[in-house]
Amino acid sequence: MKRCVIFDVDGTIFDTGDGIRDCARDALAKLGVADFPEEKLNLFIGPSLFYSFNTIVGLNEDAAMRGVELYRARYKTVGIDMSRPYSGIAELLDKLIREGFILTIASSKPVTMVEYLLNKYDLRKYFKVVVAADFGTVSSDKSEFIAKASLGEKNVMVGDTHFDIDGAHKAGIKAIAAAYGFGARDTLSAAEFIANSPAEVYCKVTDAMA
Repeated sequence: MKRCVIFDVDGTIFDTGDGIRDCARDALAKLGVADFPEEKLNLFIGPSLFYSFNTIVGLNEDAAMRGVELYRARYKTVGIDMSRPYSGIAELLDKLIREGFILTIASSKPVTMVEYLLNKYDLRKYFKVVVAADFGTVSSDKSEFIAKASLGEKNVMVGDTHFDIDGAHKAGIKAIAAAYGFGARDTLSAAEFIANSPAEVYCKVTDAMA
């Protein structure tokens, strides 16, 4: 039986927080948004950028699109290289591959940026396919990406936000919440399994596939 583990990227494989917060902070300053709380910048991690500027910050559509442009201009030259894989991720992926799992990616991050990070840290070799957003994506519904990345007869999604969990359930599969990521723990309760570290992800994958 083919068993597939689908991974989110931000907050699951990579600690991308510093770069995302830096670029969101810079874009908001250039847009003249002076009162957005620093502690809420983590809300930019997970959903589409348009959703973040439009729904979370409360900007109108034109301003939100301008925010996306400003963010991406800085991210591709500064923010992306502030990312690092979580400790233990390479070991986790290697162990899953050795035990015969198919590994894939489902991410709201633009695919070129996902591929860049995976290649930079020599992690691309572990993934059968990368399903991710393009630069025009505005929706934060991940279910279509997750469905396309579900290559097994049994599949499970690993992600750190409710967008990953909701998308997995909409796609008809179980979810493992990466509680070491950026999602507030009280938003992860709908997941069937909780992992507090990359090492724990392996245990929860075996439970999910039982």
